[in-house]
Amino acid sequence: MPTPFIRCESYAEGYAELIIDRPAARNALCRSLTDEMAEQLARLADDTHVRVVLLRAEGEHFAAGADLKEMLGMSAEQARATDFAGCCAPLGSFPKPVVALVQGFALGGGCELVEMCDIVLAAENAVFGHPEVRVGTMPGAGGSQRLPRLVGMAKALDLLLTGRRMEAHEAERSGLVSRVVPTERLLEEGRQVAADLASLSGEILRLIKQTARAGADLPLEQGLRQERAAFHHSLSLPDRVEGMTAFLEKRAPRFNSPS
Repeated sequence: MPTPFIRCESYAEGYAELIIDRPAARNALCRSLTDEMAEQLARLADDTHVRVVLLRAEGEHFAAGADLKEMLGMSAEQARATDFAGCCAPLGSFPKPVVALVQGFALGGGCELVEMCDIVLAAENAVFGHPEVRVGTMPGAGGSQRLPRLVGMAKALDLLLTGRRMEAHEAERSGLVSRVVPTERLLEEGRQVAADLASLSGEILRLIKQTARAGADLPLEQGLRQERAAFHHSLSLPDRVEGMTAFLEKRAPRFNSPS
């Protein structure tokens, strides 16, 4: 039986770690790896004990891009028939918060994974980029669409058209990265963020993510209407009563809603 490229570890605090584990290939994204990721995400979406997912990678690099050896042997017809470009889509539509921990290279498809996540912690040695243009192709898993929404069109086209790399602090200033942390503290900081999020209401976390992401593609007035509807729905949830009561009683809340 082949060794899996994706590992999943769950913690009592209410979060799970999804670990890319192909370090010998710089965690290059082959089809087997992305299929395994999709299977794990489907399971985690239904797991009511998991409120948050921490996405990280073993080795020196997060993911150096697609597996070019695999891609070179694939025709356009095969790519369309197998939906090769859509293989990472389950991460982009995952309903619960996803925190990414990035060290080393996050290039091409690896950068596209980052662009799908909600909170991105980057080690000081992290490097981001879309070098697809330099090997005669282009992003296919959302890079040309998500990157402009995150960093603006001018910065996105600079990166997409030149294929240049962007270091961690530039990525933070541009809006791709939430925060930069010392490389040696990346895992510790990431687990703290995940545990903190997992201590909150799972139902409210999902509602906030859904509302913010859906509203980003709507005209402002329509997005505001959607937010008001979501807010009014939140007032009907038991966790609202528990959270406000705990605050007034000066104690930690005990949220029990399913994730």
